Amino acid sequence: MSDWQTDPRPAGGGAHYGGSIEQTLAGAAELDVMDTIREAWERIDGIKGTVVGGVLIIYGIVLVVSAVLGSIFGFDGQSVVAGTVSQIVVMSIVYPFMAGVFMLGLRRSVGLPVDFKEQFSFYGMMLPIVAVGLLQSVLTSLGLMLLIIPGLYLAVALSLAIPLKVEKDLGVTDCLATSLRLVNRKFVPVLLLGLASTALIVVGILSVIGWIWTIPWSAMIYAITYRQLAGYDAGGASSGPATVSY
Repeated sequence: MSDWQTDPRPAGGGAHYGGSIEQTLAGAAELDVMDTIREAWERIDGIKGTVVGGVLIIYGIVLVVSAVLGSIFGFDGQSVVAGTVSQIVVMSIVYPFMAGVFMLGLRRSVGLPVDFKEQFSFYGMMLPIVAVGLLQSVLTSLGLMLLIIPGLYLAVALSLAIPLKVEKDLGVTDCLATSLRLVNRKFVPVLLLGLASTALIVVGILSVIGWIWTIPWSAMIYAITYRQLAGYDAGGASSGPATVSY
C-alpha cells in the first residue's frame, strides 16, 4: 500500500475512513498537496470510464433542456425571470449529478466498489442539494461584489458544503458553517488543490481529449480532500443527520 497521508482503511474493520470533522477542528488533520494529487492519479483507473460516461450523458441532457428553455423564453437572454428559471433548472440537473460523482470518487478513494448508476442516485436529494448550492453561490457572489478577495475566499471555504450535505446529511446552513470551519484549518492546501484541479480541467478541455483523464483526476482530488478533512462513514448518511460539535 502506498504511503498516503492517512490510511483510509477502517480501523478494526469498522465503517469510518480517513480523517474526521472533530480531528480537523482540533487542528490534527493531515492533508498534503502532492500526496493528494498523486493518490488521485493512482485511483482514476477505477473511475475514469464511469465518470466520463456520466459527464457525456449530463452534458447532452443540459444541451437539450437549454434548447427547450430557449424556445420557451426566447434566446435573446434579456429576461431576468427567464435567466433565473433556466439557471435553477440547470442547477437542478447538474448539482445532484456532481454530488453523485463526488460519492463515486469518495468510495473509490477508500477502495470500495463504484457503480455507474450511483452518479444519478442523488436526485431524491435535489431540493436540499440545490438549496446548499444556491446559498453557496449567493454568498460567493456577494463576496465578489463587495471585494474580489472575500469572494475568492468564500469560493474556497464553502467548497465542501455540498459534499457535507450528501455524505453527512447535515442541515443546509450547517453544511456551509462546517465547510468554513474545516477549510479554515487547512486553507492553503485546500486552495492549492482547488487551483490544481481547475488547471487540470482547463488544460484537459483545451487539449480537446485530455479532459477524459483530467476531470476524473480532479474529482478524485476533491474526494480525497474531503476524506482527509471530514472522513467517510460508509452508509452514514442513511442513518440520519450527523451531529457536529463546534
